[in-house]
Amino acid sequence: MKNFTKHCHLLKFLQVAIFVLILLASCSKEEQPKVKSNLNSISSFSFSKTENPQLTVETMGIIADRTIYITLPDGISLNSLTPRFAISSAATISYNGAVIESGKRQLDFSQTVTLRVTAESGRTADYKILVKNGESAFDQVLYSFMQKYSIPGISYAITKDEEIVYKSGLGFAVTETDTRATPSHLYRLASVSKQFTSLCIMKLMERGKLTLDQKVFGTSGILASEFTGVTDRAASVTIRHLLEHTSGWISDPDPMFTSSFSGQSLSQRIDYVLKSTQKEPGTSFSYYNMGFGILGKVIEKVSGKGYEAFLKEVLAEAGVTDIHVGGDRSQRRANEVVYYSQNGYNGYGNPMDVIAAAGGVIASVEEMMKLMFHIDGRGKVADIITPSTRTVMLTPSSVYNRYALGWRCNHSSLFSGSWYHSGNLAGTASMWVMGGDGINCVVLCNSRSYIEGFDDEMYVMLNNLLRMASSTTW
Repeated sequence: MKNFTKHCHLLKFLQVAIFVLILLASCSKEEQPKVKSNLNSISSFSFSKTENPQLTVETMGIIADRTIYITLPDGISLNSLTPRFAISSAATISYNGAVIESGKRQLDFSQTVTLRVTAESGRTADYKILVKNGESAFDQVLYSFMQKYSIPGISYAITKDEEIVYKSGLGFAVTETDTRATPSHLYRLASVSKQFTSLCIMKLMERGKLTLDQKVFGTSGILASEFTGVTDRAASVTIRHLLEHTSGWISDPDPMFTSSFSGQSLSQRIDYVLKSTQKEPGTSFSYYNMGFGILGKVIEKVSGKGYEAFLKEVLAEAGVTDIHVGGDRSQRRANEVVYYSQNGYNGYGNPMDVIAAAGGVIASVEEMMKLMFHIDGRGKVADIITPSTRTVMLTPSSVYNRYALGWRCNHSSLFSGSWYHSGNLAGTASMWVMGGDGINCVVLCNSRSYIEGFDDEMYVMLNNLLRMASSTTW
């Protein structure tokens, strides 16, 4: 009987204990605060024909970080459009402090629109919405490139039969002020500057001031008095060798762009070149920036003018006036973009006056194409060089048939029958193509990515634009 009573008490104790534990667990559950979501993103943004009857199809925006790009057909008013969007669960989206719903509110997209997404927790994120009119199929190609490689702004132009058939500015020329990129904005051309230097040499050749096989150094060289005591190989370098990158010098290191040469003048850098190891000129190709730096000195010596002054003289023959040698950020022109470097590089680390002939020219896509019309040999617009000079400039080197005099050519798979060049500096990427079929394209960016494949993809992008242009009725 005692054991039975003991068991009863134990059972009652266990029942009470279980009840207390359940009660405590219940209280604990009730008292634990709910964690609010921090999610505050836009996952899709579009204009539907349902809310915007002026549209014929739904148009989706490209989301690049916190910027959304979208192009609508010409003739569509941007002043009153109703967007559709999807945002994070439990978040809200507002315009000028007022919460809006997808497909419910008309907004003026003729200017950049900022939308704020607020998470359940109160955390906010601002999105810039950039809507424009134009050729959506072409802009879309550039938007995808901008999205993938974090390019703030791009300007580009496509021409056919010596007329600009499409030009556009995408994104921001200056992000800090929300200044939209336009076709008239100036960009650093980097190595695309080399075609301008080549043109200057061609003009001096036409005027009888030099020949392409004239020596640059040594006792009979153009720069004999500036640089003395050179080696026999250096004394045999001609202007043609420099234009073709067959001088025998190699960029290891590259005095034009290596930081260890910072603060040195162009002449000091040339002195270094003349003391460096050199193969026999005219026997092998090696892309060499300093060769065009040397050509800049040649232009100044022969013309009796500074590089920029003589370049402007040549360009004036084509009615081109808004192409210059660039400067640092404090010298940025009113219509020049800001250069945004990536991967820790300094977008303003290169002295533009020193690298001028190799990579220091700044220009807009509009002015570049105006010049192109005057050197493309098409006949509708008068060229500023003779047909024979043009042939010389664009004839592939006998040493390396994929490079002419300052122009690339004979790509293994792209730009058939065309001449082209690309350029890269920290903070800029450029490329233009002079098509043999009369269709040309130029793309200028105010940043560049150092992600593997960037340069190759830019080539493919230009090729795709040209193919699209050739099949489009303008």
